[in-house]
Amino acid sequence: MQDFIRISKYAGMRNDLAQAGGGNTSCKLDDHIMLVKSSGYQLADVNGQAGYSRVDYRKIADYFKEHVEAYAEDVFTEEDGSRLLKEAQIEGGRASIETFLHAITGKYTLHSHPLLVNILTARADAGNILKELFPKAVFVPYRKPGAALAEAYDKIYRAGQAQGADGTIVFLQNHGLVVSGDDADTVIGKTEQVLSRIAAYLGVDDSACRAATQLYKVIGEIEALAGNIVYLSENRYLSREYAGSGLVEQGIWDHAFCPDCVVYAGKKVLWLKKEYDRQDILDFMEAHGMPTLVYYEGYFYILAESVKKAQEIENVMSFAARVQYVNKGQEMHYLSDAQEDELLNWDAEKYRRKRA
Repeated sequence: MQDFIRISKYAGMRNDLAQAGGGNTSCKLDDHIMLVKSSGYQLADVNGQAGYSRVDYRKIADYFKEHVEAYAEDVFTEEDGSRLLKEAQIEGGRASIETFLHAITGKYTLHSHPLLVNILTARADAGNILKELFPKAVFVPYRKPGAALAEAYDKIYRAGQAQGADGTIVFLQNHGLVVSGDDADTVIGKTEQVLSRIAAYLGVDDSACRAATQLYKVIGEIEALAGNIVYLSENRYLSREYAGSGLVEQGIWDHAFCPDCVVYAGKKVLWLKKEYDRQDILDFMEAHGMPTLVYYEGYFYILAESVKKAQEIENVMSFAARVQYVNKGQEMHYLSDAQEDELLNWDAEKYRRKRA
């Protein structure tokens, strides 16, 4: 379960991997039972109590093997899909229509919609480019999500394996990427490898996104922070050009001029050195409390329970950056340590932030 949650949050926290409610994850618990992200949930919101469905994936895999594989033409209809999903579902929210894709892949599977991948899958010659970059990957030509994609995916996936493809990396034309493996680290690692190779091919710098994943891994090893996501801010006021070089790198960022800023982002911004480690974060926590706003290599990252929470904090910190930037050179009035502590320990404010 924890690996399932981890790959869900990994993809869900990154705008370059999943947008809105897009993408899905799965985990096979045994020869029959699979957890799959429920329709209508964002990946970053998956947790131990909600956001997933429990299905009997064996019913799906056996159905395709018996009723679909033998036919060259399309035979699987939307009605077939709805009925099969209903029969396979055991409990939880409504299973995603892409549950069919997950039924025949590895133990852990991540289907995401990466920006870098879709730059290539949107091209007319996508199949040739991806075959050159990833010779053992499977490429599925475009089909409408749902029954049509499920049938094409099943046939091409199995045919690809028969021809020597390892089946752990699948590209969906005009759609995205499917990666599977035996554990979360393998799935995340292979996804990162795919993105890194495509970034190099395109000449795109995706280091900020990869840094978010690295920070996510490090904070996951700290009990007090485990379960948080790492959200890369794309707000123009939370950029190196504005608040980074203009405030943080000059050592003058201080958002303790406003109660909301303290409540939403704690006492200090955590400025990480290039080669940081777990101890650097623990030292910050000992001195200043829980980190929320992180500055690393010119980018701002937000630690939060969910994307929604991170975006709320981003909104408040954008306000904080603008106030500080315009007031450079002016004497400002700041809250004292005692006043900050009073806010951070005030039940009314803790409740308001939790409910926001």
